[in-house]
Amino acid sequence: MAEDAPFQQYATLAGTYGAVMAGFLLTARRRLPERPSFADTVRIGVASYKLGRLVAKDRVTSFVRAPVTEDPDATEPKPEGMARALGELVTCPYCIGLWISAGLSYGLVLFPRQTRLVTTIFGAQAVADFLNAGFVRLRDEG
Repeated sequence: MAEDAPFQQYATLAGTYGAVMAGFLLTARRRLPERPSFADTVRIGVASYKLGRLVAKDRVTSFVRAPVTEDPDATEPKPEGMARALGELVTCPYCIGLWISAGLSYGLVLFPRQTRLVTTIFGAQAVADFLNAGFVRLRDEG
């Protein structure tokens, strides 16, 4: 399986991620905080979790995955090339979560008020998901 992996396309995606980060760090260097707050780190982490699951797994976001997947549910990446690499990225909540957390972090530096609101919304929904899952589990056990 590893021998047919699209390593060149993976390298292109990793290079793009790194170039965007380097470009951001250079252009925003005067605006960078000395250190991110614990609250912002948690907020971005929880929101990234929720947004990663939303992009990679939710039916309502299948339109995002559809161009680089093969099946009607948009869960199986296309078999080769950049479409495969992108399909693997957007169908993996952990993988796309890294890109999302970077974007939210950049947003926190450039637009802190707006980004805190967005991360609060998605973070709150992640907490609600956990509470709902716990409720369903307790209900089904009882």
